[in-house]
Amino acid sequence: MIDFYFSYRSPYSYLILPRMLKLKNEYNLDINFKIVYPLAIRMPEWFKNKNIFFFVPFVMDFKKKAKKLKIPLNMPIKPDPIRQNTITGKISSHQPYIFDVCHMGQVMSNRGKGIEFAFELSTLIWSVKNWNNDSLLEKVFAEFGEDLYEVRKTAKKDESRIIEEIKNNQEDQKIAGHHGVPLNVYKDKYYFGQDDPFEELIEELINDNVIDGF
Repeated sequence: MIDFYFSYRSPYSYLILPRMLKLKNEYNLDINFKIVYPLAIRMPEWFKNKNIFFFVPFVMDFKKKAKKLKIPLNMPIKPDPIRQNTITGKISSHQPYIFDVCHMGQVMSNRGKGIEFAFELSTLIWSVKNWNNDSLLEKVFAEFGEDLYEVRKTAKKDESRIIEEIKNNQEDQKIAGHHGVPLNVYKDKYYFGQDDPFEELIEELINDNVIDGF
């Protein structure tokens, strides 16, 4: 089993999803999909005094990687799932999107559709303007035989339990040894990132005869 820690605001989490789905679907690997809140929610102080210029190299990097991987990406994402002052780096106390996204994602995960749903919703978030329009979200849920409004209602009704589940994922992530995403954990060893660490994970899986190639 691989524990896969994922954030809906992390572009690198988005970029690794097709390969994680390949491991699950083509190699029949058990992927334990674990949603965590974005770092902006877990550690807002990390963003203090980090303005838009600090993130320019990262934006250039994941745009380059998306092009190489042939994954749709349209920057800047609007609306950003996290409300943040791009000049001061301060995270807003009012977050109208991210909890809705994470909690509905957790409902879908509990229904056995977490990673597949994450790929479809993340593609929408990272490539379509006004992704939060209900008419667009309805179509994503319908692909999985689900109803947006029922899932949203369930997420609200079970909010306390869902928050606890996500916080438990975050505690497990800390125990694994790293707070970043995307994070894969296999045989008590973590692999942080979607570049060389992922290749190291693949090599380990091949060495263990879990898969015969990738």
